[in-house]
Amino acid sequence: FGNGMGIHHAGMLRHDRKLTEQMFNDGAIKVLCCTATLAWGINLPAHSVVIKGTDVYMPDKGCLVDLSILDVQQIFGRAGRPQYDTSGEATLITHYDAMARYLDKLVKATPIESNFIKQLADHLNAEVVCGTVSNINEAIEWIRYTYLFVRMCKNPLAYGIGAAQHESDPTLRGRTRELAIEAAKLLDERKMVRYNPNSGNLAVTNLGRTASHFYIRNQSVATFNDMIEKKRSSPTD
Repeated sequence: FGNGMGIHHAGMLRHDRKLTEQMFNDGAIKVLCCTATLAWGINLPAHSVVIKGTDVYMPDKGCLVDLSILDVQQIFGRAGRPQYDTSGEATLITHYDAMARYLDKLVKATPIESNFIKQLADHLNAEVVCGTVSNINEAIEWIRYTYLFVRMCKNPLAYGIGAAQHESDPTLRGRTRELAIEAAKLLDERKMVRYNPNSGNLAVTNLGRTASHFYIRNQSVATFNDMIEKKRSSPTD
């Protein structure tokens, strides 16, 4: 730290992260070693950015995968921000085999698709907890304001919507309703939300509120529920 170097990652306490960000912004820290999370949602510009390695471990696949091109672009975007600097430098250090893939993605303007469906239940739970969504109809309108809906309309095949389904449901309201109900049923099954199929109402539970507050995914909540159930059903000593 005395030499003007610092670290930043999601495992740090919020106070420590904020202090590090402020000191880097003020120039007290000249070199900041950080994870990709710093580039998302934090307006922290730099003159030079270096991505050292592009292999990222993906737990659900159990192997190393390429760092997402979105992460690369987001990180590169921190270098030489117009309102803070007149120029910037961005360096990507990767394997020779991966170089062609990154060059192709950086040079060609390919459409960015949405992965929102994978986390739809968790985000719906957060909206229910905040009080912005209280029933299925409101959940449908909420989904229709997302980038997911924009890309579903532009490229329906990428989201499992065939030509026949798109023809019968051109506004995709039916598909949006299916997504909202599927997410609501999943949350209800995991006791994070109470869903009434007859009225369509959604009510928050203490478990759902806790999961939203501490950013706990519904898959983890399901694991907790199973462990608690097994503990209750097992004979006590």
